[in-house]
Amino acid sequence: MNQEVRFSRLEPEQRKALLIEATLACLKRHGFQGASIRKICAEAGVSVGLINHHYAGKDELVAEAYLTVTGRVMQLLREAIAEAAPDARARLSAFFRASFSAELLDPQLLDAWLAFWGAVKTAEAINKAHDHSYGEYRALLAQALNQLAEEEGWKNFDAELAAIALSAMLDGLWLESGLNPSTFTPEQGVQVCEAWVDGLQAGGRQRFTRR
Repeated sequence: MNQEVRFSRLEPEQRKALLIEATLACLKRHGFQGASIRKICAEAGVSVGLINHHYAGKDELVAEAYLTVTGRVMQLLREAIAEAAPDARARLSAFFRASFSAELLDPQLLDAWLAFWGAVKTAEAINKAHDHSYGEYRALLAQALNQLAEEEGWKNFDAELAAIALSAMLDGLWLESGLNPSTFTPEQGVQVCEAWVDGLQAGGRQRFTRR
């Protein structure tokens, strides 16, 4: 029984999962521009017709792969927060530790992420996937920061704006670590994030006051 016959006998969701894994492999190897439908088909061992049966085209397939990867990341972050103590600072600390865990610092994940970022402005479907995933990510941070503001009694604190700033710093640290892991250790990455929150509690929150 050849690969395509085996593929056709799988359940629809299993087929999609295999196509997404093939897409991720091609994105890591060839980048967005180089990861053609034909290369993805070859990686999955199926015909173009089978991919076209499930997706309108490459952009839609890459967008779903993007959402699959970000879904895994969000699940890890949510689980870390859920297992932490209920106070806001503990939840933020858990978020930071998970952000610099081995799973999220995997070089292969960085390769896929760079391919996604490079495609965000070239395809509407991928741009929408990016907006959705980053919206979820910032909302999770904003929730923890808003809880911190409530516990500290801060008035008119703009948790959404603070979440944008913190997520930008996290992205920068994560990217730098991926490009050159010797720049700083995961523990130091967590330390930088904790220092950012220390500054917030020491008075930096005034920078995020609603006007």
